[in-house]
Amino acid sequence: MPFRVEAWIPIGDLGSVNVYAFTEGPTTVLVDSGMFSGKSVYTLLKGLRRFGVDPRSLERVVVTHYHVDHLTGAAILCEALGAELMLARGDLELLLHVGVEQYFRGALELLALAGTPRTVLEEIARSSPAVRVAEAYGAVAELSPKPLGEGDRIGMPGHGYYLVMETPGHTPGHIVLVSHGRRKVLLGDTVLPGITPHVSLHSLDSDPLGDYLSSLSRIAREMDGYQGLPGHGDPIKDVATRTRELIAHHVDRLGEIVNILGKIGKATAFEVAQRVRWRGAENWGSLPPLGKYLALGETLSHLRRLEVLGVVERLEAGGRLQWRLAVNSLDTSRIVRRLGVEALK
Repeated sequence: MPFRVEAWIPIGDLGSVNVYAFTEGPTTVLVDSGMFSGKSVYTLLKGLRRFGVDPRSLERVVVTHYHVDHLTGAAILCEALGAELMLARGDLELLLHVGVEQYFRGALELLALAGTPRTVLEEIARSSPAVRVAEAYGAVAELSPKPLGEGDRIGMPGHGYYLVMETPGHTPGHIVLVSHGRRKVLLGDTVLPGITPHVSLHSLDSDPLGDYLSSLSRIAREMDGYQGLPGHGDPIKDVATRTRELIAHHVDRLGEIVNILGKIGKATAFEVAQRVRWRGAENWGSLPPLGKYLALGETLSHLRRLEVLGVVERLEAGGRLQWRLAVNSLDTSRIVRRLGVEALK
């Protein structure tokens, strides 16, 4: 087993991110890196020393996806210690050719089209951790990260090698790392215990929830009995079982949105999101700004998946997007069964 160090992060209720350390002799490889923050990096380094790992032995940092809590700490670690940085190919392309700030602006523009009031958009913009550490993404880009893609092998000190599996959905280029012969998988945020990884729509010509469900289906098929090492929380005893739970959650959420549209008819994503039952929130108004951002992105990704399946259709009028059911019958049980079959293909 690699060492697991919980690096502090200032994000919502998460509190920390798991960084995994593989070490043997004078060589250490980290999977994920914490955040571009003195406290985050300090807790990581202190945790490594607690396990007897000398941070100066760091040779490489492998990052599962571009989110701030997994990637941006590498800007400090690699600059200070001269380590190589490796990042999922799809997320590296986004980082280098789009830029995180432009990506976030595009997401806000889509939320505005989806009927989100300006006051809510301003709250979201002020609270975004990606905006607060935009400089860190520039520092990461200057490190010229090496891209990782499907089937690449990464040697892990003392543990043979791990294979890269592309699992898009939570981010466009998310990867997991599968051990060779040890039935373990480093999951990043593709599969988490206790909470559901968010899947947000950032472009109307994409289908991130479809990508995510395909990724989960692949994990469920190929990793029955594997232990999962997630980006947050404790190890998952059987990752395939947890993966099937996540698939069921999203099928239920798709059905919930079908029911909402069946009751209110044509609606914006903002109007739908206000009626969805969000875990841990009494009502829409009780969600913090970051929670609203994630909830709106989730609602849009589910509406887009329903659109791709032909269950709903998208309309545009007066500079605003709306959705309505595209089927003649409101037999929602039949529709939900169809969604379940599609998700498990």
